[in-house]
Amino acid sequence: MQFLNPGVLWLSLLAIIPIALYLFRRKSKVVDVSTLVFFKTLAREHQESAWLRRLKKIVSLILTLIMLLGVIFALSRLILSPLSEKSYRTIVVLLDRSASMGATDAEGRTRLDEARERIRTRLEAVPEDVGVALIGYDVRPEVIQPRTLKRRELLSRLGEISVRPVAGQTRAALDAAVVLARLETPALIWHVTDAGLVEAIAEPAPQAPAEPAAAPDSDPEAEADALASAEKAGLELPEGVSLETLDVALPAPINAGITAFQIRPVPLEHGRFEAFVQVGLNAAAPETVKGKLDVFLGGLLVQPREVELDPGERFGLVLKLEGAEDQLLRLRLTVPGDSLATDNEVLEPLPHSRPIVAAWVRPEEPAHGFRPDPYTEVALRAFIDDYEFEILAVKPDQWAGSREGVDVVIFDDCVPETWPEDLPVILLNPPGSAGPVRVVPTPAPVPHEAVRVGNDQHPVLFRVSSGRVSVTQTSVFDAAGSLEPLWIGNDEPLLAAGEVKGQRLVVMAFSPGRSDRLPLTASFPLLIGNALLWCAETAPGVMEKVTESPTGRVVPALGTQVTWTQWADGGLKTSTANLTGGLLELDRAGVWETDTGQRGAAHLLSRAETDLHPRDPAAAEQAATEMRTGLLSGNATWLFLVLVALVLLVESYLFHRHAVY
Repeated sequence: MQFLNPGVLWLSLLAIIPIALYLFRRKSKVVDVSTLVFFKTLAREHQESAWLRRLKKIVSLILTLIMLLGVIFALSRLILSPLSEKSYRTIVVLLDRSASMGATDAEGRTRLDEARERIRTRLEAVPEDVGVALIGYDVRPEVIQPRTLKRRELLSRLGEISVRPVAGQTRAALDAAVVLARLETPALIWHVTDAGLVEAIAEPAPQAPAEPAAAPDSDPEAEADALASAEKAGLELPEGVSLETLDVALPAPINAGITAFQIRPVPLEHGRFEAFVQVGLNAAAPETVKGKLDVFLGGLLVQPREVELDPGERFGLVLKLEGAEDQLLRLRLTVPGDSLATDNEVLEPLPHSRPIVAAWVRPEEPAHGFRPDPYTEVALRAFIDDYEFEILAVKPDQWAGSREGVDVVIFDDCVPETWPEDLPVILLNPPGSAGPVRVVPTPAPVPHEAVRVGNDQHPVLFRVSSGRVSVTQTSVFDAAGSLEPLWIGNDEPLLAAGEVKGQRLVVMAFSPGRSDRLPLTASFPLLIGNALLWCAETAPGVMEKVTESPTGRVVPALGTQVTWTQWADGGLKTSTANLTGGLLELDRAGVWETDTGQRGAAHLLSRAETDLHPRDPAAAEQAATEMRTGLLSGNATWLFLVLVALVLLVESYLFHRHAVY
């Protein structure tokens, strides 16, 4: 037995008053009255024998003392079987608030709800003079409540904690808890999580834990259990600090979620996108599950997919999408019996683009002495109507003053006097060396009936039928360094692409007009278009770079306000927040946009949070034991209040049932 609030026990001295009244009661007096009518009704009570009246007085005194002491013991918070925390000066509650703590059971209770209940039950058995601190963590720890003796304040802050859609990082949180615990030792850390200690720490430290100092009146079994938990996780605990894990996971969870996602535009296909999606099922699922992956674009269902997942399996698929710019793409995964809804949704806008501005530099009289080649213009016109391009025809002597706003430049049958180092360049039929490319014209055109492909996976050769073309070589260039040969004829490069000092280059050492099977085929326009698109990928602002980051990250953001768009309660919800310091914490899943036009998307996409672990059987038994014995091992105030009520009932029955009013 132990009193958590022993300061009120001095009130037991009030028992002297009823004892004194019993010992020093006044003697009866004889008084003359005018009538005995009313006293006759009490005659039966006064006809009792003397020993019975004395016994009743003793019983009345005992009941009075019991009632008084019961009230005092209730105020002193007597516990009948205190927990081992009585031996510590500090308890640090390390509470997991990551996304997986939002998993619900059949009754709709989240893991965080159960964690709060476990913490409140255990705090009932903690003496008033033991300081308690509260730390909540997800990707980073946060001290919610420093060490305090005020239980109401601590419980109030505990009720304010909510689940955040962020992956958890337990190592940093445990380090923060150890730092806080070692300020007042001996100390105990309650690690309340649904992942278990071993599963929660990705990279356990190799050192063995140090033996904590034995505190007065300590519980050897409790300290041994705490030390064993630390040893299993490979943690190093300082002297006087112990660790205990409270597992609040579901007994047999089933959870499927989206674990990876990426979207990109399809080359040379305006308005078409490819999205890679990966879904997974937790390894602890009891059996194979079937579900649906619904794809919504602009609020309309466009692609319903069925998925079948085995426990622990991850399945990837590529979605072909066609939509307008700025439309919202929403993915929804539905699986029967799913415990966690946070990882079932992905929301991201389709990226928008602006027209690519290309400068086509060509002399009136070709340097090779051939007649003007019209096929490059035909190739440019073949796709300019279908894709967003703006072609500026420029003469070589006017090029220097016309480069403003240009994303990529094509030098057709000419080379610049001053090399543009800040722009991507396409050299078509170059007559000489230019910039980093060393070119030597051939004495005579060299026809190649076929070409050998160096890398058919390069974006410049996307959908180009290289095996059906023949070209006429007009120059030889050096493809050393980062230039990769794509077409080769007689061991000499005919087409090459690559980056030199961060500048993208495409070199075509042939004449389209003098080639037999190239200018009038579909391969040549595709080749020119692919080269333009590949070179323009590095141009600023051509394709929007939507900032895709996992939740919990802090990203640079320009502006003073940010607007979030999320899917909640069956519809899109928007909310605004202020930006300070040029940084934005991605504390929720959805699409964000600043007042300066910068925007991005935040997703959970965490395999660790999706892979829910079952509760350890030993931890489940411990929780059940705590719930069964919580009324006895915790605060016994209610027992004394019930005792006081029973005493009042007994006294009323024995002494006041014949009362006259």
